[in-house]
Amino acid sequence: MTYKRKTKDCYAIEGNCGYGWDIECNCEDRADAKAQLKTYRENVTYPVRIKKWRERISD
Repeated sequence: MTYKRKTKDCYAIEGNCGYGWDIECNCEDRADAKAQLKTYRENVTYPVRIKKWRERISD
């Protein structure tokens, strides 16, 4: 019997325009999130970050 994960990793790009951290976009995996973060950092002047959390996989 193989191990089956009960959660999945979720990533979001968050930006702080002065009113707190807001989600700019959601990403499928870490590589996509890093690519989006690089794009955002090149094009905006406010701080951006990657936020990671886990969600339960429904059966």
